[in-house]
Order: sequence, then C-alpha cells, then structure tokens
Amino acid sequence: MKFEIKNIETQQLTGWLKTAEFAVGGFMWVGFSKRQPNKLLCISSQYISLVDCDTGEFVECDADYDEENFVAISESLPDEVVDIYGQYGGSPILQTALGEEILIFRQKEEFAGKTVIRAKVILQTLEEKMVIHNNYGFYTCSFSPCGNYLVLADDGGVTIFKRAIS
Repeated sequence: MKFEIKNIETQQLTGWLKTAEFAVGGFMWVGFSKRQPNKLLCISSQYISLVDCDTGEFVECDADYDEENFVAISESLPDEVVDIYGQYGGSPILQTALGEEILIFRQKEEFAGKTVIRAKVILQTLEEKMVIHNNYGFYTCSFSPCGNYLVLADDGGVTIFKRAIS
C-alpha cells in the first residue's frame, strides 16, 4: 500500500479534533492517566496542571514527579502512578490498538554555525500519513493508553487532539 504524505500546517488531522492548544513556559513532562485516559498531567517549571482532553479545560494541581523513573503522582489522580515523558526521556505510547502509529524522524542540520536537530513527526493511520510536526523544538508526542487522545509538545506549547466519533 502506498501512502500520500499530507503536510498538516493547520494541525487539522483527518479523524481527530483539536481540543486544546496552549503555551507552556518551561515545559518538562506530560503523561496521560491510565484510569481516566481523557486526563493529561502537564508539568512545567512554572506550574503543574491537569488537562481535560475532551473540553480543553485545565486546572492547576499539585504533583510529585521522579525524573529518573519517569513517573508522577497527584492528588488530582488518586491512587495512580502516571508515566511521564518529555524531551529528556520517558516512554510515550507510539501505537494504538487500531494500528495507528506515531513516527518520529530526527535529522541534524547546520544553522547559523550550530548543529540543530529538526524533527519530523508523522501520524500514520491505515489510510494515510500526516505530518504533524516538521521543525525544531520538538519535545514529545504520544497517544493516550486508550488510543482516543493524542498530545504533541514542542517549544511552541502543547496541542491535544481527541478521536472524532463518526
């Protein structure tokens, strides 16, 4: 099967709805709840928030996180250990049970006398491939444990998508 790769400049993904897009100063980590997969913990050097991926609403919360073991706990997600991932590690979920995949390609480039890394991130479904990021400043991208939500974090902020229901 041959795919046409679509460049998604507007971040409108076939089969997905954008529910949130916000700037995060000092981004560090994100992680989906396993018990409530529509909840995303977002950790930055400025604050920690819990995002509702259905509505895009978020509230500040407290959490403790371990950067060596890539886990966090929060009273907002009681009795749960959340796996976290970001620019410096962790294990994002890159495939769904439906066979969708997040493909990440990194390439070193020279820019203004410095070596920089450009990342191209592709969402591959059974029908098509869509470029969802093709720039510098990529941090992480992951599906939720249930596969119905998708987060992309880069130096511009965090964007959350939820699966469109037909």
